[in-house]
Amino acid sequence: MKQKHRFVKYFVIVIIICVLVFGVDLVLSQKYISITSYICENNKIKQNFKIVHLTDLHNYQFGSKNQRLISKVKTEAPDVIFLTGDMLNADEERTDILTDLIRQLVLIAPVYASLGNHEIEYVQLSGNRDLIAQMEEAGAVVLDKEYLDMEINGQEVRLGGVYGYVLSPDDKEDPEQTFMKEFQDTDRFKILLSHVPEGLLLWKSMEHWDVDLVFSGHVHGGQVRIPFVGGLYDPEEGYFPTYTKGMFECGNGTMVLSAGLGSSRGVPRVNNLPELVVCEVKGEK
Repeated sequence: MKQKHRFVKYFVIVIIICVLVFGVDLVLSQKYISITSYICENNKIKQNFKIVHLTDLHNYQFGSKNQRLISKVKTEAPDVIFLTGDMLNADEERTDILTDLIRQLVLIAPVYASLGNHEIEYVQLSGNRDLIAQMEEAGAVVLDKEYLDMEINGQEVRLGGVYGYVLSPDDKEDPEQTFMKEFQDTDRFKILLSHVPEGLLLWKSMEHWDVDLVFSGHVHGGQVRIPFVGGLYDPEEGYFPTYTKGMFECGNGTMVLSAGLGSSRGVPRVNNLPELVVCEVKGEK
């Protein structure tokens, strides 16, 4: 009988510990900002530069007016800041969380943004077609099937932004294909901001497009991350997806896929810290 009571006691203790660990993890997965650093080397690079990449904020705030997030970005001292979509929620009317964040970020470094599905759905649901104008008024340069030839810390680059699957080249003259064909036609180092990673990475269209470096999000790191397994779900691929976060080589280019910062409503992040990505781009040694 004593042995049985001892077993029950230990079992209850284990359950309590598991619940506490899960609770702490759940809080950290919503509140703590992790920093993931990558180095991308390319023989086109003559002048090194540093990028901070933010994605999938979903109107979340890390402290009042996102001061904790802004502080983390400032500490990294980037040469440029990229936003790759879903920075707000489609079914909310608030745009001030995003625009206030942009106003603070541009005091640190130039901000360039592409759109995600939530920005596009926001415009469709709200009828507010001024979202891009609001982002640009706050100081961001929004690239929607557009590119710029520019310099980052003295390095010549071509920077483009697109929302879509970015499928392999074909004979269709749709806006995305037309954009990509024009975008790749340069000897400059090419950086693409593309919210959805599946076409380029999972379906390997990066093997067909001449792009050096891509920044993506959308997948939220799989939303729920299972130890020793990885992400649980991708809205495009389904359960136990192939790619959820990290740096990946594909074709002649590299993709940096961020787990993002927030989550859309319904399922909280679990075992999945909000992620701020830092990427240093350097010449090959």
